[in-house]
Amino acid sequence: MPNTSHEDKTSSILDQEERHNQTTMMMTTVRALPRTSTAAAARGRARVPGMVLVIFWLAVAHTVEAFTLKPAARGSLAFQTRPTTHRTAHHFRLADDNDDHDNDDDDHDDSRGINEDTASDSIRRRLLDSFAVTAAVGTAALIPFPATATATPPPTKYLLPTPPRTAQQYWPAGKVAFSLLPLAGTSTIRATIEECIVPDTIWTHDQIQGIVNVNVPVRQTVIKLSDKAGGGLWVHNPVAPTPELLQMMQTLINQHGPLRHIVLGTVALEHKATLAAFASHYPTATVWLQPGQWSFPVTVPIEFYGLVQRGPRLREIPVPGTPVTLKQYEYYANRDPVPEWTADIDFIVLGPFQFRSVGAFSETAFFHAPTSSLVVTDSVVSVTADPPLILTQDPRALLFHARDTATELVQDTPAVRRKGWRRMVQFGLVFFPSQIKISTVRQAFQEAARVPAELRNLGDGAVPGALYPWSWPVSDADQRSFDALSQKGRLLCPPILTKLILDREPVATLAWVDAVCQRWPDMKRIIPSHLNNNVQVAGSNEFYEAFEPLRSRPGNLRSQRVLGEDLALLQEASDLLTKLGIVAPSQVCDGEAARQAGRFASL
Repeated sequence: MPNTSHEDKTSSILDQEERHNQTTMMMTTVRALPRTSTAAAARGRARVPGMVLVIFWLAVAHTVEAFTLKPAARGSLAFQTRPTTHRTAHHFRLADDNDDHDNDDDDHDDSRGINEDTASDSIRRRLLDSFAVTAAVGTAALIPFPATATATPPPTKYLLPTPPRTAQQYWPAGKVAFSLLPLAGTSTIRATIEECIVPDTIWTHDQIQGIVNVNVPVRQTVIKLSDKAGGGLWVHNPVAPTPELLQMMQTLINQHGPLRHIVLGTVALEHKATLAAFASHYPTATVWLQPGQWSFPVTVPIEFYGLVQRGPRLREIPVPGTPVTLKQYEYYANRDPVPEWTADIDFIVLGPFQFRSVGAFSETAFFHAPTSSLVVTDSVVSVTADPPLILTQDPRALLFHARDTATELVQDTPAVRRKGWRRMVQFGLVFFPSQIKISTVRQAFQEAARVPAELRNLGDGAVPGALYPWSWPVSDADQRSFDALSQKGRLLCPPILTKLILDREPVATLAWVDAVCQRWPDMKRIIPSHLNNNVQVAGSNEFYEAFEPLRSRPGNLRSQRVLGEDLALLQEASDLLTKLGIVAPSQVCDGEAARQAGRFASL
């Protein structure tokens, strides 16, 4: 039998007691968590408990942990709850129950004989616990909490009321269209905002899309074509066809003619998922598809998604000198190689870039010559301090992210909304902001139970049980990160593209950028499909500069613009995906500041 010291036995007993206390505390918290409103109960919809999924993810995390620890540690289940050295805690910035007592706890750990191997196991457990909280929040968001007859009624007044679900702003097919992803606007309301960009010529329709309350605008652009271009309306990247959106479209149709062309200028899921549903309402319109469409786990025809257009009404955006990617588009591509709408709208295709394992990236830039407007999807964005108008229709998500801790009682003011927006932007663009501190499972559940009653609906429909599994230890430290991203609205190529996708194809990408700038040097505005919708520019120079990170080379390093510490997760993902062979190695050298400054620097 293994020789077990008195200290090990004591450690095992203490850890078992700690786990029992955590389990008791979490189940008490679960019983205290709010249920859905009585209005939802009255509708009689049966719901599977979202908390089942939370507990499932916790079990998964701890099971994986048990099988990744060393055999001796598995045998005793004497899991340690803290790293042994202050240096390790500093580099990983892992959440501790009480950071003010780091030195005391380190001394206590030493007295219990924790060695470096056990510290490594402790670190692994911390990372898995962080995964458990994050995965639980995201997965449980798929299914709302059940309404029960004994549920405690909500407070009579929330700081911000939950908007009622209306038929005009609801799209019940959303969850299926987005492959069951728990995105905002799929099971919750999906409002639409129409803005006129150029009178009687260009309009945008914004809806929200996001996960875990990190919401950003997703946008379609509508352009009125001249008689020379065939007349009627041209739509870029259609959004979800809610009754509200369809009514807006009908108003434009009544005033400016029928919808004649629907253009999908990307291969990204968030835009492709709404294409077929939207196009089904306009069966006489011609659909134009971005080259390089793909699906997972196997590629299926676009008609599989419910697209009703066929024959001459289903086309691929042509690439001069290049054959179509699928044979089914070949006949009409040869018969009518130039779309009639090119009399008004010129275009240049980027890609498609095929990933080594699965997936692709491809995008087209469109230029509306009469208004000098460039229309793109994801290649560039612009973000400023004030949240987009669509997010103010239901500002609860802004206040959700404005809190420094889960229990902070924030107020609804313009400054607080801006604070929430700047943090949502950081989550949306870099995914793991450097200034956040991830909570342990225990902390997350404890704090969820203490969220002020008037704020408990801030995450309804997006985050279960009032969970807020992170904190911002220094309230405004993230302002510097936002300022680097924003630069007062200056165009930016999103970091996920410069660190994971376009940096694998910098030559082809920069050739596309050069072609855009040389062909349309007089551009006056840029309309991306996300964030700001009407970016004023004086020529093509700002578009050119947005791709500066891709020009970085050894001996001539260019800034990523985003702070190195904020790129830590993307850098780690880039290294891992390259190692696994999912993507090719990066062809850009930017000094890899994220490896030295980020939270994963010590790995």
